[in-house]
Amino acid sequence: MIRSQAVGMLQAGSSQKFVSFKLGVNIRTVQRWWRLFKNDLTLENKGGRGRKSSISKVAKIVITKSIGEKRQSVRGLSKKLKLKGHSVSQSTVYRYLTKEKGVKSYKCQRQPLITEKNMAARLKFCKERVNWTANDWKNILFTDESPFELNHPPNRKNDCVWARNTLDVEPVQMVKFPKKIQVWGMMSHRALSELHFIPVGQTVSAEYYVSEIMGKTLMSTMNRKRERGTVVERKMLKNMSRAIFQQDGAPAHTANMTQNWLRSNLKSFWAKGTWPANSPDLSPIENIWSILKDDLDSIGEIKDIKMLENRLKTAWSNISPEVLDKLMDGMPKRIHKCIELSGGYIGK
Repeated sequence: MIRSQAVGMLQAGSSQKFVSFKLGVNIRTVQRWWRLFKNDLTLENKGGRGRKSSISKVAKIVITKSIGEKRQSVRGLSKKLKLKGHSVSQSTVYRYLTKEKGVKSYKCQRQPLITEKNMAARLKFCKERVNWTANDWKNILFTDESPFELNHPPNRKNDCVWARNTLDVEPVQMVKFPKKIQVWGMMSHRALSELHFIPVGQTVSAEYYVSEIMGKTLMSTMNRKRERGTVVERKMLKNMSRAIFQQDGAPAHTANMTQNWLRSNLKSFWAKGTWPANSPDLSPIENIWSILKDDLDSIGEIKDIKMLENRLKTAWSNISPEVLDKLMDGMPKRIHKCIELSGGYIGK
């Protein structure tokens, strides 16, 4: 507390002028604090001082009821109160919520729509594997597709600019209909497949999925021989005979053509209906996609599709085995959390 510091300096022999200069406080204020101390009076402000609240009781009730409700911006609350005849500024609403009520503003997280049927399937899947250890999960080869935009919107939480006002912040130029690419990838606890880039405009039909992704990228990865090397060179598992192939319920994945190909070419895989629908939160590969998107946020403008592909390849191959292993170590926790929520969404 600056008042106690000032008194301490005066007791130590400093002059009032020096204390005033050192602490940046008016000399008359320093003199008043010293008089109070010498007369054994408190240095604290007397009760009742300070700016009086300009919020009526009705306004306080309205603002308090907004806590926990969706779409309750300070601008909206201020406007709502003014329509009711209570002139309360946005800054006053903000101050009351943060200082008096001790709450902060948060954005609602987006999550997949999970129906009761989805929840039941998720709960069943998790209960069947509730006793799996991290080592059990390290036999799973998780796969997925993910889109990436050429001019993707920045992460609004991370893309902050400190400035005196909004006019000092350069706007981010957004393309109305940005070009996108779709990629397919596979992960284990120690390695990654090569990224497969689906040509722009190509529909991922069962025919394309089997001939291009399964027949080429997947088989090339499954046939690796190297025990060591980068994450895109080494074997997915040291003992590939234990590998179990996972995929979600996309139409191309569950088509008869795909299921028949998997039976003929892979020793073990989760058949149609095993992986519960609307369950990206249960798969660690979603975290890998997030890492790639964060990498795109960290660099400047990407001018064309080829540059985007090259950047994704670099970020993908730079993911460390330690990150992959840690994600797999967290699988039992995901399963238990889903059970705890009765099949509900567990977040990323």
